Amino acid sequence: MVLECELKYAHADLGEMRRRLEAGGGDTSGRYFESNLVFDRPDRSLKVAGILLRLRWRQGQAVLTVKRPPAGEIVSSLKVSEELETTVGDFAAMRAALEALGFSVAFAYEKVREKWKHLGCTVCLDHLPFGDYVEIEGSEGTVPGCAAALGLDPATSTKATYHALNLEHRAGQGLASEESFVFSEAQRASLDVKIGKV
Repeated sequence: MVLECELKYAHADLGEMRRRLEAGGGDTSGRYFESNLVFDRPDRSLKVAGILLRLRWRQGQAVLTVKRPPAGEIVSSLKVSEELETTVGDFAAMRAALEALGFSVAFAYEKVREKWKHLGCTVCLDHLPFGDYVEIEGSEGTVPGCAAALGLDPATSTKATYHALNLEHRAGQGLASEESFVFSEAQRASLDVKIGKV
C-alpha cells in the first residue's frame, strides 16, 4: 500500500480557488460527479478498526479503495493513511462480490470534484451536499506551501473525513444523525456536471 497524506480546508470559495490555480499555472483534469458506497460488516468492525472499504463510480469507471491507518506510529500535521486503490471492470459485479463476502453498504455519499495538479500536490475542489472544501494531497513539505499559495487559512484545515464532517454539520444544524450524504433532487438540478448512471 502507498501512503496518502492530505488535509482538507473548510468553507472554501471554489470559484476563487479555481482562479488562483489557473493564475498559478495549475493543470486540471476537469470536474466530475462521484457516487460512493462505503461497505462494512454488520458489526461495523471495519469502522472500529479505522478501515475504509469503498466502491466509487466516477466518469463511467468503477474504483475500489481500501484505506487503513498506517503500520507504526507516524507523527504528521497531515492525515496519513495507507491506501490501496484499483479500477474494476463492473461496478454491479464488484458490489455483488463484496456483499457475497458478508459486507453491506454502511452509507453512501456523493460529491462533485474538480482535480488539479499544483506545486507538487493534488488539489481537489470538492462540492458536497453540506458544503465546499479544498482537499490537498501531497507531503509534509508540499501541502502547507500549496495551501499558503492558494491563500487558504490554516485555521480552517482539518484531518477529518467527509463522513465525520457530515455528522458534525448535521449535529450543528440540529438535524438527526444520518451517515449518508447525497444531493437532493433540487441540488442535483443545480449541478452543472453530468450525473451518469451506475
